[in-house]
Amino acid sequence: MRFKLLLSIAMPLLGGNTILAQTKPNIIFILADDLGIGEVGCYGADNYKTPNIDKLARKGMQFMNAYTAPLCGPSRATILTGRHLFRTGATNQDATGQMDPSAETMMPSYLKQAGYVTASIGKWGQLPLNPSDFGFDDYLKISGKWYLLEYPGKR
Repeated sequence: MRFKLLLSIAMPLLGGNTILAQTKPNIIFILADDLGIGEVGCYGADNYKTPNIDKLARKGMQFMNAYTAPLCGPSRATILTGRHLFRTGATNQDATGQMDPSAETMMPSYLKQAGYVTASIGKWGQLPLNPSDFGFDDYLKISGKWYLLEYPGKR
C-alpha cells in the first residue's frame, strides 16, 4: 500500500475535489517563516540558490498569487482551516492558542475524505494542542528553540 506523506497542507490545492479525483497528486506544502518570494529562485531571485525548491516548482505546481498574514501563527491557522484570519479568530500570535479544532473543519479532514494520509512535521508554534488534535494522522512536533549549528568543516 502506498502512503502519501504530507509535510503540511494547503487549501488552494483542494480547490474542489475534482483535481484529487482525477490524478491524486502527492501534496507537499512547505511553510517557511521569514522567507519572502524574493529569496526563491523559481520566482526570479538570484541572490540565493534554491535548486531543490526550483525543481519542485518546475515539476509540480507553482502559485503566483497568494495572501497571508505577516505572522507564523495566523498563517498556520489560515492554512489549517482555509479561512480568513478574522473568521478563525487567529488574528495575532496570542489568539492562535484559542483555535478550537472542534469548531473548525481542518485540512486533514478534507484530505482524509479524499483518501490521503496526513502528517505535520516541524514547528507547531503557539497552538496548545497536538497536530493529532487537528486531524493529522502522524506528526513530528518541534517545540523548542532553534539553534544555529556551526559547520565543523573548513572556514
